[in-house]
Amino acid sequence: MEDLVLKTLRSIRLEKNYSQEFISMKLNISQSYYGRIENGRAKLDISILFRILEVLQMDYFEFFRRIKDLEGNGGFLL
Repeated sequence: MEDLVLKTLRSIRLEKNYSQEFISMKLNISQSYYGRIENGRAKLDISILFRILEVLQMDYFEFFRRIKDLEGNGGFLL
């Protein structure tokens, strides 16, 4: 499940043409730390997830709907 969360975050970030640097600046964290979150090498807790979704202007219901859709597609982004 965590892999799908991270894939979905990255996908939304890219759809919006946001860089990791932009997201990290908005979150007041280093770009390298954000990169580790997105790549699964740093823990993503729920509070950080909701902060990221806020920066991405993504409703969390929509976010989790996307994840559910990915689960139905075997985890592949279309």
